[in-house]
Amino acid sequence: MKSKILGALAAASAWVFSVGAQGLAPLPAQPEGLAFPTSGWASGELPQGSKGAVEDLVAEAMGKTAKDVMGETRGLVIVWRGRLVAEAYGKHFTNETRQISWSMAKSVTQALVGAAITEGADIQLDAPMPSPYTPASKEAAITWRQWLYAVDGLDYHELDGDPNPVKSDVVQLMYGDGRFDALGYAMRAFPLLHVPGTYWTYSTPTFHMIGRALQVTLGTEGKPQETKDAFDRILFDQIGMDTVVEFDPKGTYLGGSLVWASARDFAKFGYLYLRDGVWEGTRVLPEGWVDFARAPGPATNTNVYGAGWWIIPEKGPLTHRQNADSEPRDAFHAGGHEGQTIWIVPSRDLVIVRLGLMSNEGGNWPALYEWNQRVARAFPSEN
Repeated sequence: MKSKILGALAAASAWVFSVGAQGLAPLPAQPEGLAFPTSGWASGELPQGSKGAVEDLVAEAMGKTAKDVMGETRGLVIVWRGRLVAEAYGKHFTNETRQISWSMAKSVTQALVGAAITEGADIQLDAPMPSPYTPASKEAAITWRQWLYAVDGLDYHELDGDPNPVKSDVVQLMYGDGRFDALGYAMRAFPLLHVPGTYWTYSTPTFHMIGRALQVTLGTEGKPQETKDAFDRILFDQIGMDTVVEFDPKGTYLGGSLVWASARDFAKFGYLYLRDGVWEGTRVLPEGWVDFARAPGPATNTNVYGAGWWIIPEKGPLTHRQNADSEPRDAFHAGGHEGQTIWIVPSRDLVIVRLGLMSNEGGNWPALYEWNQRVARAFPSEN
């Protein structure tokens, strides 16, 4: 398999550098002499001048209940310059408790595609992605790149969906008829509406489709245990991440919503991106894959989303209120329902994981975004 890697990476360069990564903040290198946290995090001290502010922000987060603005924090990990410098847990939660990702799984699925490419999988981003649609249909022609940018064009509504659970696209997908066969339901319920590549829609079924395509590519379609074994081999085991991933009754990996891991392990995942997809001197993700994730996609109706990751535009206004609108603007993050975030800040050499429970309504998300940015601003700039 290793013999395929150079060929895969060489083929990848054409599409990686087409994303226009100019202007992105540089990703910091691993500190000399510091081991990667495969077997566990090295501890460290908060930087001089930051201690009081960071401790106050941690106390602020941990002091809230689910009814407060920003909600309840159940797990909090801050990693600065490769060392764990702050950590806290709510009642009944510990550093070993696996917690649900919700839509942070979209970012994990993006990583799994990259890891598969590194291993030698035959994935060309501008070629049609394997899908359950009828061959020669318009849907079957949608490319890996279009699915990963969530510009596939399906008539699906999540952020702007009907609040009535009986009518909600995402509720019906996960807990209504879609719970038995997520992709079969998506094909029936969410027809093609926009020309692929032109319109962005935040979409859970999009990443379920990518999850199934990964299974097809890896030869594990409909086989949950074999799929998990493959995911462990190409990604999770390499970074020491102990995960549980979920499947529907058809055996489809639910790559848009359901990965379980501890706060420390979610921090390892964020750290992989902070270190440009390299772990212990080995490239786990293709060169340029992290820039692909954090660079804007092609659709003009969003400036807050890359490929499976949320990004902050250099200049406002935001097209959607689903991100921070403050400094440091090089921050990018994985985000999930009810207040899950993995916040990555290259200019501060920082990863912040916050797992919790909050309503998606009102000022909760803006407050959580800004709390992450306040933490980031408390640390010194690396530039």
